Amino acid sequence: MLKVRGSKKNSFIMVIVFTMLLVLAGCGGGSAEPANQNDGDNNVAKQNMTIVVQPGLGYAPLTILREMAWLDEELPNVNIEWKTLASGAAIRDGLLAGQIQVGAGGIGPFLLGWDKGVKWKILSSMDNMELWLMGKDPNKKSLKDFGPKDQIAMPGLDSIQSVVLRKGALEELGDARSLDENMVALEHPTAMQALLSDQITAHLTSPPYQMQEEAEGAHIILKSYDLFGEHTFNSIWVTEDYYNDNREIMDVLYKNVQRAIDLLNDDPAQAAEILSKDSDGSPSAEQYKEWITQDYIQYTTKPNGFINFAEVMKELKMIDKIPACEDILHENLGNPGEC
Repeated sequence: MLKVRGSKKNSFIMVIVFTMLLVLAGCGGGSAEPANQNDGDNNVAKQNMTIVVQPGLGYAPLTILREMAWLDEELPNVNIEWKTLASGAAIRDGLLAGQIQVGAGGIGPFLLGWDKGVKWKILSSMDNMELWLMGKDPNKKSLKDFGPKDQIAMPGLDSIQSVVLRKGALEELGDARSLDENMVALEHPTAMQALLSDQITAHLTSPPYQMQEEAEGAHIILKSYDLFGEHTFNSIWVTEDYYNDNREIMDVLYKNVQRAIDLLNDDPAQAAEILSKDSDGSPSAEQYKEWITQDYIQYTTKPNGFINFAEVMKELKMIDKIPACEDILHENLGNPGEC
């Protein structure tokens, strides 16, 4: 069996590491300095920009952006490097350390960082997506059926999935923390295999993994939309310093994120071809098209549900304060009044 990582000891270690990174950020590690330096031949070297995503359909706009190379065309003086990490917490830490300039992830890690004083904001949301808690055991029909040995996988113990599970536990069990010891941190592809091979009891996941698990016989135990209503899944994060120092680059990035989202909405067949090519043809373009056109998936730059999540996270004592929209949105998004 996989080792549970939801213990108080591990949570304490995570707090220490996060606090150390905050200290480093306060010492100058929180914003990346532009790499525009003379290369010795009176030529200006390219500025470096690292963009980090996670696995899954929630990052499809950035996947399309990478595969179409639109940023390379419009930003010839920027050396763009793409990386993939398994959790929003890891991306947050990379941004704090100045190793990442543009990150993407869920509401949970973002609000936790903001609450702890990380000076970052949302450049753009990317999608609204419903998240499902999946299980294979037919006897596990609700959270009331989980025992102390039933492991529940998610990408991180402070992920958006952790907020969903705790909200569900509060409503169904009367104690938001009653399943904390069941939580295990696993990246989605690994967790999917663990669920299907009966190494774990459940997986609180996201598209396309939840659909793949359902196709393999797993069933839905919990839905995030039932708890929060329709909400943002993933957004693009940029520190305030990097945004302010690189407004032209940020404007180009935002414009092309919207371009990718328009492609997903207006021509899902072409978008599916790009996504399938990125995954070497498996899943197929037909499968990707079926997934991205589901009614519980909407690609959009508009933030949705941040304040709702913040209120719940404060109630669960995960954060101490609730932001206003202008506190967490970069200027390019304006202040829609709701986020």
